[in-house]
Amino acid sequence: MTDTSLDGRSNTSPPRDAATPPAPKVSIQNRAYFPWLLMAPTLIILLVVGIFPFGYSIYLASTNIILSRPQLDTFFLGLEQYQDLMQDPQFFNALRITFIYTITAVFIEFWAGLGLALLFKRNIRGKAVYRLLLLLPMVIPPLVVGLIWRYMLFPNSGLISFYSNEIATFLNIAPPTFLSAPGSALRTLIFIDVWQWTAFMFLILSAGLAAIPPEPYEAAEIDGASSWRVFWTITLPMLRPAILIAVVIRTMDAFRTYDQIAVLTAGGPGNSTETLNIWLTNLGFRFFNVSKAAALSLVIFVIIVVLSFVFVKVLSRTSIEERE
Repeated sequence: MTDTSLDGRSNTSPPRDAATPPAPKVSIQNRAYFPWLLMAPTLIILLVVGIFPFGYSIYLASTNIILSRPQLDTFFLGLEQYQDLMQDPQFFNALRITFIYTITAVFIEFWAGLGLALLFKRNIRGKAVYRLLLLLPMVIPPLVVGLIWRYMLFPNSGLISFYSNEIATFLNIAPPTFLSAPGSALRTLIFIDVWQWTAFMFLILSAGLAAIPPEPYEAAEIDGASSWRVFWTITLPMLRPAILIAVVIRTMDAFRTYDQIAVLTAGGPGNSTETLNIWLTNLGFRFFNVSKAAALSLVIFVIIVVLSFVFVKVLSRTSIEERE
């Protein structure tokens, strides 16, 4: 059979058998590789920024690589770096400072945030303005917060240091030290963390208070219960899920705080504010002992996983009790 196309050329093609059904069309969605095609970008990103660095850290932690001494041959040390960490007093000092910083900051932020949430539940004049001022520090990047406080606490010329020295001179007492003394530096860092992140606790706990139904309070009012009894028997138990969420998030965040401490003290004076993250950075980028730094990073990872597991278990138990 000869067909004539539009351009005048003849087209000789075999005749199509009318009895043969056309081949079924298989859409790309039905092919086996289609789900993998959709997940490919995510898997590639996960491999590049997650799995490969984690595996490379495990490799580094099992060697003796020190970048400042490239003449050393690389040896496989197994678990020797971890054993070295466990025998290093500096590790336990950094671990102690990290836990003191985290526990103290989260404890103060929780009670301050809860008090503010209970206060803002009442009818206060200008509540919107106060809430805006309260939330303002939370939206500032931690690095900028560190710089702001560093310039205000700079000895003699900083705003806070200058006026506190003037007041101390007027009262004939010793001028306060903020970041220059080992005893006060950690307290100052904790205060700055509380100043910035109490608003986060306030937000979570305010949402939890808003979710409590009014019926228990109405029953307690009929029974004539005191305010403290209402707080301990109704508010605090019904607020427990929100408390756990707020404490878990802030604990994980405070445990890995780096920016503010690096800007304000860099771990000093001495090593009085040297947390695990600060020591890790010093090991890797100051002393170039990348193998020991990799081992320390994996130890920090294990500590965070254990803490997360404990918090999730507590949170799950609380949710089950709430449903019962």
